[in-house]
Amino acid sequence: MTSCIHRRDLLKWSLAAAAAPALCGCVATNAATGRSSFTGFYSVEDDIRIGRQEAPKLVASFGGVYDDPRLQRYVEQIGRRAAAHAEYQQYPYTFTIVNSPTVNAFALPGGPVFVTRGLVSLASSEAELAGVISHELGHVNARHSAERQSQGLLAQIGAAAVGIAAGGELGRLAAQGAAAYITSYSRDQEFEADKLGVRYMSRANYDPDKMASFLDSLRDHSKVEAKMMGLPPGKVDEFNINATHPRTVERVEAAAQLSAGLRPADPVINRQQHLDHINGLIYGDDPKQGI
Repeated sequence: MTSCIHRRDLLKWSLAAAAAPALCGCVATNAATGRSSFTGFYSVEDDIRIGRQEAPKLVASFGGVYDDPRLQRYVEQIGRRAAAHAEYQQYPYTFTIVNSPTVNAFALPGGPVFVTRGLVSLASSEAELAGVISHELGHVNARHSAERQSQGLLAQIGAAAVGIAAGGELGRLAAQGAAAYITSYSRDQEFEADKLGVRYMSRANYDPDKMASFLDSLRDHSKVEAKMMGLPPGKVDEFNINATHPRTVERVEAAAQLSAGLRPADPVINRQQHLDHINGLIYGDDPKQGI
């Protein structure tokens, strides 16, 4: 029996088949990681544009900018000290504290890095805060956002082609497999960001061991919060930095060991200076935001 293909379906198949090799060809060596990086049609200029476009939305969703110019300057100083050693110096790096009590940090493509006041208060030294910021700089310079967007686009094209050629059920399975592959890739990205973060903070003369010690503090903080809320241990991790950055102390320590040659002879920790800067920092909900 002869099966007929509708002209519209044939066009979809043709477009998918033509686009896939074109996307596969958009591979370049990343300046930070030294590996071939598939970033599709996303350029460095696109990273900068997206970062500038999305930054105001992200700040608004996290309670706005925290109103403490002195503390903002402190975070900017740490960020610029680490960013001076990043590979992509064309990015317009910015460092902002957002007014949220949650313990979180995140970066947008092209340079914007954000930390919550909850995270700033949990860090016990300048070096720990530098470790968090340097990790975010690792994501930016590895261009992980561009990679994930491009992998997702390629997976959609591939799944669409399979679905057209072999039927809807197989297409759905292909899409699920692609989604699983992209999700699993995030562990590699986190480890890569740790390695780059250790590189940047070490070259900025910070103690790289403090990247792991912050995770120890975060784990203890999560256990206490979970107990206070009557939740199982670790349940609150769904709402803090662990939700978006699934990392373990062991993996961060492994990243530090791989960069052992970068360890400064007299590393900076600056515990007291950090405590002086966060003195008076609002803890918990901000009264200005209501009860």
